[in-house]
Amino acid sequence: FFQAEDGIRDTSVTGVQTCALPIFCDLVEPCDMFINNAQAGYAQTELLFEIYKLWKGQVGKKIINISTMMVSEPVSPIPGIEMIAYRNQKIALEEAHRQLAHLHDWPKLCLVRPGAVATQPGQISPRPYARVDEWAETLIRILDTGPDLEINEVSLGVNYP
Repeated sequence: FFQAEDGIRDTSVTGVQTCALPIFCDLVEPCDMFINNAQAGYAQTELLFEIYKLWKGQVGKKIINISTMMVSEPVSPIPGIEMIAYRNQKIALEEAHRQLAHLHDWPKLCLVRPGAVATQPGQISPRPYARVDEWAETLIRILDTGPDLEINEVSLGVNYP
């Protein structure tokens, strides 16, 4: 599989720039699974559409879109303009995901909503966070359902006391 964060790296660039999309798509094309976790602006939604078009009609391909549980809240539960922007970017991703999933075609789509997962080194918060390794191992077990079942959406986060 290929994860968006593993894409084209340049210290002066955040996310995948539009001019890099053809190169990026060439890297992803032979893969069977794409984990879409781009973090810059609306790049994640743009990548979803590009990879979907690239893989349209190809049986066995799957796109996993990483969103956030934050979208279920009426406003961002974390203060700051950056978090408001982040929440709205994830809302756009989820709407695009829903529209494409409604086409009932390949590639298959899965939406994953992490909640309170410590993904940054040294991340601290007044609320507890799930360890990213434990979270990822659990998610892999959930998604590895075999050929007879399909997971369309998963919300997985920390268990608050």
